[in-house]
Amino acid sequence: MASVEILTRYRDEITRILTRALEGEGALTRLLRYPMGLEEPDGTPGPGIGGKLLRPALVCFSCEALEGDLKAALPLACGLELVHNFSLVHDDIQDGDELRRGRPTAWKVFGTAQAINVGDGLLVLALRTALEAGEVLPPATVVAAQEALLSATFRMIEGQVLDLGLEGALDGGVKEYLEMARKKTGALLGCALELGALAAGRPELARAHYELGETLGMAFQIRDDILGIWGDPKKTGKPAGGDLLRRKRSWPLSYALERDPEVRELLSQEPVPVEEVLSRLAVLGTREAAEEAAGCYGERARELARGLPWTPQARDMFEELLSFLAEREV
Repeated sequence: MASVEILTRYRDEITRILTRALEGEGALTRLLRYPMGLEEPDGTPGPGIGGKLLRPALVCFSCEALEGDLKAALPLACGLELVHNFSLVHDDIQDGDELRRGRPTAWKVFGTAQAINVGDGLLVLALRTALEAGEVLPPATVVAAQEALLSATFRMIEGQVLDLGLEGALDGGVKEYLEMARKKTGALLGCALELGALAAGRPELARAHYELGETLGMAFQIRDDILGIWGDPKKTGKPAGGDLLRRKRSWPLSYALERDPEVRELLSQEPVPVEEVLSRLAVLGTREAAEEAAGCYGERARELARGLPWTPQARDMFEELLSFLAEREV
């Protein structure tokens, strides 16, 4: 795990609450523990809760940045992380991905039907976990937080619908891609900072925090797209060339399709000639253009953060996160 304060400061508390939420001996609960990294299919302990836990960390961060009580933010943070994992389980089914964080995906282990149940169970558990914020926050704030979480989840699913519509389609460019990414990735990251503002008792700042998180999400997604094409499989835990083989719509591919008819012709072949596509992307300067686009969203996020009444320590932490996201390899 990268030594970035936002990603390490809250990790122990987040994993503690997630682990507690996944306690129990029912058949469904045991299945839920697998994609969360807590248990292997044979019932032995798993590697532990994985991933960067970026979304729940941002909930906690924005709450503390506004000098709120971390205890109020943690249930909302963990609810949001469970929503994210619900989306990953279903995405893996829809995309046919066989690896997630270096382990076989839930559908690959349990079959598609049970993996759908796993995703559904994680979503319901997410909403139940978020309600635990009612032990600290007033009822009106809990309702507002649930509304924010549900709205963001709906937008995220809308983004997945658009993503599946774009996958394999050889028309449409960067504009269509950005509409999809703003919902699929931007919604939950926007919600993360929004929930933190609500937990801190600053509802008047919720919208500004959502906009910041959404913008950060765009930078994050474009960087993710770069890794999906050019990342090291040993670091990303995903097969090399998988996004191109599946014709998965990404910022780099959208950029290339707008500029070179040959890319469309190559993608029409079965199977996709990955090396030839990579060669065309290199000629077009696609990776450099994607890096620039991600950087522009990162700079916009920096500008938006300057307008928020955060503590000086929070500003430093956020700047460190921006630098990490711009350079990450996983």
